[in-house]
Amino acid sequence: MKIKFWYIFFGASLMACSTYLNPNLKVRSLVIENQNSDSEIAEQLAPYQDSLHREFDQNIAFTPVDLIVQRPSSNLMNWCADAVYYSQIGKTQLNEPVICLLNKGGIRASFGAGNLSLADFYKLMPFDNRLVWVHLPVRKIKEIEHYISHSGGEPMANCTFEKDQLHIVGLLPEHQFIWVLTADFLANGGDQMNFFLNEEKKETNILLRDIFIQTAKQQGKLIIDQNQRHYP
Repeated sequence: MKIKFWYIFFGASLMACSTYLNPNLKVRSLVIENQNSDSEIAEQLAPYQDSLHREFDQNIAFTPVDLIVQRPSSNLMNWCADAVYYSQIGKTQLNEPVICLLNKGGIRASFGAGNLSLADFYKLMPFDNRLVWVHLPVRKIKEIEHYISHSGGEPMANCTFEKDQLHIVGLLPEHQFIWVLTADFLANGGDQMNFFLNEEKKETNILLRDIFIQTAKQQGKLIIDQNQRHYP
């Protein structure tokens, strides 16, 4: 008999926009000549499904407190920005300050206290966004300040936002540039972060989701910073 399987491919360029999800979705069918019954085929496919469930259901970390994503600042937003920042800092010697700036809309799930599985981190970051270094002129910090003032708060690391000003650790009067760690979607002007456009960029093949997963595995018990980073 002929058995038709439907299978779905999600493209690797899911866009981390705060207001919509734009997957490159393809659905294809596969026709296989097979004399087995439906139940026999289901039995043959079961081990593959079970293996996938075991991989994604395995616990890789633990959080002692609820982790939430909310503006203007939250412990989960802090953790995500810190994971990106500390995964990169120290790998290269730079003479200019480095910060991390992500977008709240790209973080898609909150966590309850307890064990966290691999599947949880795919819910947290379902997008295949990659890490980008942006070499940003200091003069454009004003544009970031204006953006954050109107957005109400974004995930950030190695900096704080207070009284409409971005305070960057290590920024000195003689600095002409800073480095910003961000997602490729944002580096290309996504979420209206136009201040990144037309600037020098160093692209990587590192998925932000992989950074979160690796950091969680390394920490085991997640290191949580409950401090406010945005003071309206």
